[in-house]
Amino acid sequence: MLRNLFDIGPGEKVSDFEFIFQSEYWGFALLLFIGLIGFAIYLYRSESWLARNRRLIMGGCYVLAGFLIVLLLLEPALLLKSTRSQKNNLIVLLDVSESMSIRDQVDEGGADGTPPEGNESVAPGQPATRLSQAKEALLKVRSGLGEEYSVHYYSMGERLQTLSLDGNSSEPLSEVAATAGSSQIGSAMEEAMARHAGQELAGVVVLSDFSWIDGTDPIEVARGMKRKDVPVYPVAFGMPSPPDIRVRRLIAPEVAFAGDKVPLRVQVDSSGFEDSSVEVVLQMNDEVIESRDLILTGQSQFVEFLFIPPKGLEKANLKASVEDRPGEVALENNDAKHSMQVIDEKINVLYVEGMPRWEYRYLRWVLLRDPRLNVRFLMTQGDKSLAATSPRHLGVFPSEVEEMNRYDLVILGDVSASFFTNDQVRWMEELVKGRELGEDENSSSLVGGGGSLLMLGGQVASPSSYFNTPIADVLPVKMDSTSRQWYHGSSYPVVTPDGLESSVVSLHPEKETNDRIWRMVSPMGYINGLTPKPGATVLLSRSGNDPTAQPYPLVAWQRYGKGKSMYVGTDDLWRLRREVGDQFHARFWGQAIQFLALSRKLGQNKQVTLETSRKQYSTGERIELFANALTENFDPVDSDSYTVLLDKNGSGDYPVEVILDPVPGTPGLYGKSILATEAGSYVLKAEDGDALKANVVEFEVDRLSLEQRETSMRADLADQLASLTGGNRLGDDSGGSSVSDLAGLLPGKLPKALPVEREKPLWDLPVIFLILVFLTGLEWYLRRRENLV
Repeated sequence: MLRNLFDIGPGEKVSDFEFIFQSEYWGFALLLFIGLIGFAIYLYRSESWLARNRRLIMGGCYVLAGFLIVLLLLEPALLLKSTRSQKNNLIVLLDVSESMSIRDQVDEGGADGTPPEGNESVAPGQPATRLSQAKEALLKVRSGLGEEYSVHYYSMGERLQTLSLDGNSSEPLSEVAATAGSSQIGSAMEEAMARHAGQELAGVVVLSDFSWIDGTDPIEVARGMKRKDVPVYPVAFGMPSPPDIRVRRLIAPEVAFAGDKVPLRVQVDSSGFEDSSVEVVLQMNDEVIESRDLILTGQSQFVEFLFIPPKGLEKANLKASVEDRPGEVALENNDAKHSMQVIDEKINVLYVEGMPRWEYRYLRWVLLRDPRLNVRFLMTQGDKSLAATSPRHLGVFPSEVEEMNRYDLVILGDVSASFFTNDQVRWMEELVKGRELGEDENSSSLVGGGGSLLMLGGQVASPSSYFNTPIADVLPVKMDSTSRQWYHGSSYPVVTPDGLESSVVSLHPEKETNDRIWRMVSPMGYINGLTPKPGATVLLSRSGNDPTAQPYPLVAWQRYGKGKSMYVGTDDLWRLRREVGDQFHARFWGQAIQFLALSRKLGQNKQVTLETSRKQYSTGERIELFANALTENFDPVDSDSYTVLLDKNGSGDYPVEVILDPVPGTPGLYGKSILATEAGSYVLKAEDGDALKANVVEFEVDRLSLEQRETSMRADLADQLASLTGGNRLGDDSGGSSVSDLAGLLPGKLPKALPVEREKPLWDLPVIFLILVFLTGLEWYLRRRENLV
């Protein structure tokens, strides 16, 4: 009875208590109580004709009632110190991504009639969706735990949402559908743990196919949960290798030259159709251009096509597809698309070299054999008759700025700066940066520019002779004329982390092979003592470089004004020809020249350069947006953010503003990653104030999400989560640990008792008012009997 009176719960143990008063009007209460006593004495002494005992009873009731009223005015309370027992908390996460809508085809024709190995959660003869099976398992979890646990249910997709099994205001289980564009298992586990921080957790049950494609790595989250002693109990749905044919990707360049032979590779993954033949069809702008037969092996395979973009075509929309097969769990992933921009003009290159050297000998033939290039050579030393006998050679450097501006790229070899006039040096800078208009032209902005400059370092003059010239500003390196070092045979080029992300120094798709190829450039000769400028990107460093220092800029580039510049610090790259001819040597130079010069051909060298990481995406993928913003004088913009507009063709909800954040270490560069949620054609552009200074980027988002491409159940991930955290992987009731066994698998440790200190107000207790009514009623009754009322 007392526990109910003072709101003490059944699992609560009181260790100490204390009476307190919340009001501080003690003086007023004391005066009021003394006044009540005085008035009672006066009142009942004046009624002396009553019996003494009767007056004492009536006066006592009056005084006690007054005492209670005064006591209530002081707001009495009971300070309770107690401990409360807690229930164990259990988190249940239900995957609602699109892959959970797959209906796995179950093999009913097995010898023993059992489901295929690894498909623990699929009932024979019932091609229900993975989500339907997961809902059934979730209800088993609830019924098997009873009242011993406080269970918290959530659905997980792109975000975590509270799930209701009792029809309250949260999302009802019956209305949950597999519509989320991505499965962020790790992020969901991390957020659920954060929501219950400070609480005792018995474990986390994850019902999913574990086809993780986005968000935080679940393995990293599991390691953190292990440190907190929270086990994970995965329940996996689906088949590890469902019958499916997937065109995973169409590998092709973003830009190609008309008439060029462009190799295309189509990656086809399959399972369940071994030894079957399929036709892989390549289409351009919805027209079939070629097809190949492929015998499926159940592994990842590649089909190669040779594509020649026709002249007059500006954009090639390529599509690779395979025919649909009965029994596939998903037909949406039977094709892949790629958008390719076609350039129908050559890159104009001017190569100025001093004394002929080995690198020049082999680079010259690389440039001459490349059909995409229109090259002119100028030798400042050597055979003076070359210009008279070869149309490819010039006798003098361009003497007019208009002639200079015809070139997209200038390659400076080991040529002394004194060979050029001051105007010619300035023209090379303006080719890259742009020309500043004069005062009579009434503008402070730059025109022209957008070209590129590449310096191939040497032992004599490059780059040491270019100090205190505009070329020193163009280059991505800081020069030190007093420092020249000789590195012995053990020194070789090393690809930097930025180089791994660049196509320029990628000579082979496998990192180990790529590193081994670059090690062939050894020994390297004289290397100038240089450091990269702030904002420059180093693609190749040298072995033996101090890992705590800045990487040596063996190959580095930077944006300068409207264009780009690159420095190649060794003339020993011809050693890439060792044993393989010009395969890798030509690839590096071709990739470097395209990287530098194509942006001018594409009209991308603006005051504000907008870029995306690719031109083709699927819903559920991340889109990387970038803006390189420069001032009117083409210095990097220094701002806390840069706003661009994202527009979608045919949508009234666009354009929308996207705020880009500064990229650390690269002044003027801003970026942001957004999620591709809606299919369609998109345009990235600058705001109205910068629209004329910026390029426009177009890209496509395909309806097929990554969730629909990845149809396999990741049994390996489910097993890892369980083993890392000390949990158990659960299946159906046919064998092994099942969902019904969950209560017995959960750790038996009792949660710590929760210390509680609280104030229980006494002035509003009903028993106080009952006593007050009794006292006043008794006094009133006695006065009534004596006819005193």
